Order: sequence, then C-alpha cells, then structure tokens
Amino acid sequence: MKNPLKFHIAFLIIFFLSFGSSHGSLPPFWPYTIVKMTNCLDGPSFTVHCKSKDDDLGVHNVSFKTDYHFKFKTNIWKSTLFFCSFKWKNQFKWFDIFDAVRDQDLCYQCNWTIKADGACRLGKKGACFPWK
Repeated sequence: MKNPLKFHIAFLIIFFLSFGSSHGSLPPFWPYTIVKMTNCLDGPSFTVHCKSKDDDLGVHNVSFKTDYHFKFKTNIWKSTLFFCSFKWKNQFKWFDIFDAVRDQDLCYQCNWTIKADGACRLGKKGACFPWK
C-alpha cells in the first residue's frame, strides 16, 4: 500500500461509523463521564432537573452538603451537552453543567459545587461560572 496513513485513517473512520451515530452506541472502550453536583447553598435544599438533547434525567431534590450525579458517554463530535435548572427558595437558575467543548478534555469525573452566585467546576483547571 502506497500510503499506510490513509489506510489507518480510513480504518478508524469505518470503525467509528460502524457503531452508528445514535446515543449510547459508542465503542465499548469509550469512557464514561460522571457529573457530580454538590449543594453548597449554605442551608436550603434545591431541586435540579437535567436534560440533554436525547435524555431527560428527571427532577431530583438535593439537600445541603449532599450531591446528585449522573454518568454518560460523550459523542466523538464534541457536541454532548447537558443543561440543568436549579430551584431553591424563590430562585430559578440554569446552567450548562456539561458542555463537551468546554469540559470533555478537562474531566471524566466533573465535580461541581452549586452556590448562590453560580456553579464551580473543581479540579486542576477549576473555574466558577455565573448562572445563565
């Protein structure tokens, strides 16, 4: 074969496409991502409702200093997005808790603290983000 690189690229494309493009049909070695949100609102519990284009994870109540978490597999196009709404007392906020473009290369276990002024991703490249 004249150009083995072209062969390898073609093989990889066929390999990934053979798993289809629907949610949950990635190769078995593709890692799960875990998103964990800890309530740091200093007292009140909150309800969280997370969704993606494909999944509605339902409404969950999260008490102070406890967490809610879920896991999923990102897609190969870096377009996986989970957004959540948060309600406590008279507040209603929302945030993109996982945006593959922003988060995929930074964490496979994405730990967040939920505070009155926004969400903070913990870790080496941690950052705080205001509510949307």
